[in-house]
Formats: sequence, C-alpha cells, structure tokens
Amino acid sequence: MTPEPHDISLAVAGSEVRLRWNPGTPEGEPASAWELASQPDWDRVEAIRLISAVFEDGAVMGVAAVRPRDAHGHGDDGVAARFLDPDGIPVEASEALVSVEYDPARHPRRLGIELWPEADSPPLRIAADRDTAVEHPAGEGREAVAMKFRLGGVTGGGLYETVQPS
Repeated sequence: MTPEPHDISLAVAGSEVRLRWNPGTPEGEPASAWELASQPDWDRVEAIRLISAVFEDGAVMGVAAVRPRDAHGHGDDGVAARFLDPDGIPVEASEALVSVEYDPARHPRRLGIELWPEADSPPLRIAADRDTAVEHPAGEGREAVAMKFRLGGVTGGGLYETVQPS
C-alpha cells in the first residue's frame, strides 16, 4: 500500500508556506518526497528545511521547518512533522524538534530529530548522518544531502534539503 500525499500549510512571519509531502517515493536512491505547493514570500521567509526518510521496516517520516527572515534561532521556525509507522498508521506529533550539526564547510553532517506523539510521552528519537557515498543533485535554490537514518535500531535512507531564494 502506497501512502497518500499530505498537504501541509505553515504560517510563519505573516506568510503562508504550502508544501506537499509524498511519502510514497520509490525505494533505492534517495529522492525528494517534498514539493513546494506555492512560492513562499521570500521577503518574510529566510529558508525552508525539508527532511524525508524511509526506514527498512516500512516506516516513513517527513519534517518541514520554515525559518522566518528575522529568526533568532530554530525556536522561531514553524515546524510540521508526519510519521507513518511500518503499517502505514499515522503517528501524530504534538511537537517536533530538529537539530543540525554542520561541518567546517557548513555542510550538514548530522541530524537529530525528536517527535513527541503526546506532550507527556517520551519522544521518538531519530538520528541521521551524512551519506558521503551518495551524491544528490538539486535544483536552483535547493540543496539536498543524502542521509543515513536510525530509529530504535532500524536503519533507513533519505534526504535533508534546504530551499532558499535563488
């Protein structure tokens, strides 16, 4: 069963950013599961970070973070997360946090993602490391880095993407 696409709208700094997450991307080479459903107001939005992962057990994850132009840190980002368990059942996240570690050249090296299904429950903790064996070209204004993901001993693959005005 192929999961259905999800339309996601995030309001940040008085601007609406509309995205579409398509978790049914094919196996093999990492492919973007994200598309911009509309162009953001780049006068108000600094960048959009997109994460997509497919795990070996069939679980899939998508996280979008929109950074406003005058942000003081990632706490100002608008974040939406979607997670489908191995049976395709949605696990709603009441909160999602994303941290990114960069190498000296400012390329993403490692990701840490925490998804809280409920405010009082323990989070799902997902980690990812850059997969230097996979090169991934992206379009103008968009950069993509292949990542190796881990969640509770289950591995997976996916992308960390950034979208900025070109």
